[in-house]
Amino acid sequence: MQSKRGKSTSKVRKVWQVTLAATILSGCAESALAQSSVTLYGFLYSGVRYVNNSGGHHVTGLATGPSRWGLKGHEDLGSGLRGLFTLESGFDMSTGNSRQGGRLFGRQAYVGLSDRSAGTVTLGRQYDLVAEWIAPFTPPGKWNGYMAHVGDNDNTNWQFRINNAVKYVTPNFGGFQAGAMYGFGEVAGDSHRNSTMSFGVTYAGGRFRAAAAYLHIDNPASAVPEGNWNTILFPAVSATSPLQPNRIAPSSMSVAALAGQYDLDKLKLAVSFTQSRYKDLGDAADGLTNGDVRFNNIDVNGSYSVAPAWQLGLGYTYTAGKVQPTGFTPKYHQVNAVSNYFLSKRTILQAAVAYQRAAGDAQNAYLLFGSSGASSTSGQLMLLAGIFHVF
Repeated sequence: MQSKRGKSTSKVRKVWQVTLAATILSGCAESALAQSSVTLYGFLYSGVRYVNNSGGHHVTGLATGPSRWGLKGHEDLGSGLRGLFTLESGFDMSTGNSRQGGRLFGRQAYVGLSDRSAGTVTLGRQYDLVAEWIAPFTPPGKWNGYMAHVGDNDNTNWQFRINNAVKYVTPNFGGFQAGAMYGFGEVAGDSHRNSTMSFGVTYAGGRFRAAAAYLHIDNPASAVPEGNWNTILFPAVSATSPLQPNRIAPSSMSVAALAGQYDLDKLKLAVSFTQSRYKDLGDAADGLTNGDVRFNNIDVNGSYSVAPAWQLGLGYTYTAGKVQPTGFTPKYHQVNAVSNYFLSKRTILQAAVAYQRAAGDAQNAYLLFGSSGASSTSGQLMLLAGIFHVF
């Protein structure tokens, strides 16, 4: 028969074993939580907009911004290496329909590895470096997509993403980072067709930020089919050009861009320049099989914090186009103004106005996404009031 002392010792040993096991399991759980994370996030926007002229008539309706939800996460693998992923879905708040051509994760879908000393490699559907590094300096990137450069001809309003892409971004070296991306065309027998190339450099130090980037897409209407090429190249069609809207299919697209911003406490001033080129437009039915279009976009904008919860913004964009071989020169002037009031860090009320004036050989104004169609005149005005919620 076991003594009372033996029974007591046995009980103590069991309690100690259970406590030790619980401590180990707890430590493992805490370690796992510390080494990896998955975040659910989102950005919701809806509002009411008024457009004074859309095909000769005014239009009032819901404004549908870039609403989305997503999952992003990382896992620490040790020695400064981590795995990462992002899955992001865009949708229309007014209807609930998926955007980006109905894709499940149409905004972003990639996985990759990041190392503190070697940089980051990601694979999947991603932003090119003009969209990622230049757009944040522009009104559509800062305030509202309705303020895009005419036709979003330079993709600074993120109208499309790049499929089948491999992207590399260097570590931060004294404020500098460089990046390069290649999107595979995946066309049998022609490795160049439908391919995409992008590269750039960015800098952030103190009050100053700047970026330069380049994008080239072969056969863009096929490589990025969600891009509305008829709308993007509307200035060329609007410029009394022989090009017909239903037959616009450029053989290539390229964008070169520079941007910078300086922060003066409450005042932030930014400037950007983008040049987009579309080659070999039209077809034999137009009598123009090798037409080219070039757009130069100059954007100057600033924001001022009137109070901690109230921000005002004002911007001006000048777009000058050139259509070859016709020599047409469509031009556009656009003024954007915005007022953001922060009810909290997550909920923002916005009032905005955008006005565009067509000039030169351009005949009709067309605020991208700001109306259901182009103005019947050279001017178009949009008024907007909406709410953002971030989670």
